[in-house]
Amino acid sequence: MEYAKLAEKVAVSNKLELLYGNVVLTDGRMKEAFDNNISFLKRFDVDRMLYWFRVFAGKDAPSAPYGFDGGHFENNLYGQTAGQFLMGAGSLLLWQEEPLLREKLNQVVEGICECREESGYLVPISHEEFATKEYPNYVRAWLTFGLLAAGYAGNEKAFVMARGMGDWFNHCDCLPYVKDLNLGFQAILANTALYLSPVGVEEDLAVVQKYYREDWWLEQLQKKEQRAIYQHPGNHPHGTLLTTLEGYLDIYRVTGEEFLLECVHSALPMYEEKWQHVGGGIVMCEFDNFYPGCNFLSQSHHYNELCCSTFWILLNQRMHLIEPDREHYVNEIEKSIYNVLIAAQVEDRGLHYLAFLEGSKDKSYTDIASCCAATGSRLLAMLPQFLYSYNERDIYIDLYASSKAQIGDVELSCETNMPYSGEVKITVNKAASPCTLHFRIPSWCVHEVAINGITAQAGSYLTIENVKAGDDFTFILPFGMRSTRYSGAEEIPGKERFAFEYGPLLLAAMGRGGVTLEMDTTCPDAWLIPITKNRFKLKGSNRQEFMTYMDITDQPLTVYPIIKK
Repeated sequence: MEYAKLAEKVAVSNKLELLYGNVVLTDGRMKEAFDNNISFLKRFDVDRMLYWFRVFAGKDAPSAPYGFDGGHFENNLYGQTAGQFLMGAGSLLLWQEEPLLREKLNQVVEGICECREESGYLVPISHEEFATKEYPNYVRAWLTFGLLAAGYAGNEKAFVMARGMGDWFNHCDCLPYVKDLNLGFQAILANTALYLSPVGVEEDLAVVQKYYREDWWLEQLQKKEQRAIYQHPGNHPHGTLLTTLEGYLDIYRVTGEEFLLECVHSALPMYEEKWQHVGGGIVMCEFDNFYPGCNFLSQSHHYNELCCSTFWILLNQRMHLIEPDREHYVNEIEKSIYNVLIAAQVEDRGLHYLAFLEGSKDKSYTDIASCCAATGSRLLAMLPQFLYSYNERDIYIDLYASSKAQIGDVELSCETNMPYSGEVKITVNKAASPCTLHFRIPSWCVHEVAINGITAQAGSYLTIENVKAGDDFTFILPFGMRSTRYSGAEEIPGKERFAFEYGPLLLAAMGRGGVTLEMDTTCPDAWLIPITKNRFKLKGSNRQEFMTYMDITDQPLTVYPIIKK
């Protein structure tokens, strides 16, 4: 079968393109997170990931499936862990060759292939059970994303398998009610990702438009009705609706239907105004009495789920490619990467499921086979992709991290202490002809920034044209403290609570139980004094410290201490 090229599939081309390789992290906090993720992915056992596939095919199944606390994920949704591993390993191998990961990736792909049916069906359960729970949506999506990632990493068989499963699904019996199954709306993205892949066919898009699309919901978003976010009448609402918006943006690019872009433009500020915690976490989760502005803090509620923040990051990445000069999208990406994604990582042992802001972070990182471990390890593997974007002779420097990049015929390097301080040096090592650099000046900068005599305001891109090999640019992104007063369901009568951010980083007051401080929140720079790169002390107190939330693992904390003026 011949497949259409991507340019033939889209009516709206991105104004910028992403890199899929040729970026190397050389030092710093992002590299630490990236390297930890390599070790994390290497821990996965091939036999355990293939257990249910082999059982389904009637083959010998050594070892045991992954299971934790009853095994909700792998033992309730057979096959999800294989999808998780393929997503993470396939994404990582684009940036760095790791022989052990490639070997395991190929073994998992081959193992699934040996157990699939002739029809292309490969989910390790009967067709009847496939039409239940989250199998046609969550599990199918994870396996589709994983096989596509493996294909992009060089395993051609994985593309063929993703296509085969897509062909089977596009004619399966459960299509008429598939979106009404558990969190059914999330699977739009599985079909649009497959359609935009090298093996995509028109039927992938047709199935989305006929069986998943919900125009009534889109109209609610267009009208900025908050009920669209927390009262979706399907199986139940969830922050997973963010990944649905990713799918609708894909449809916009394919069809050019402006209505879909308008809906996303309406939805983004709705989330930011009523459903986003300080630091970038998404409040909306599931199975709770959520309402706009609830901003739960206590651990009796579920909020700041890692999956939701990964969807938020990818949604804003899509918008950045469409509207590249609006710095706000990358600002959202940056704070969510540091304060939720990297903050969730516990060395190479796992990832926190929920980014609690009160008491301590959760202990769910001990379960390495979960939805949040899947989306988290996938995004950690993609970290190099968030640093740069480009178009012809224009290069956008979006996130500053010590790195080297080859972008067309331009080779550049970045040296920086980010995200702990703002010293940056960009050097153009090679360039066959002059190019234009667009330097992001983050929204959190406390004043304008000048680079080589050109000045730009915070929240913009500073453009320098006619850049040649040998040029270098040294500048400082000015850090400062910001305070945010808490409002929401857990306000304390007669008392005020404030959170503090330093540059792109969320801080947390260290301590058990309610933490009460005396300070002036209008000038936090005068009260929070640096001790090390990620620790601060309170002026006039030898007992109260703050830490960057990103670097806390198990210590007791509160992001919103009570403040006595």
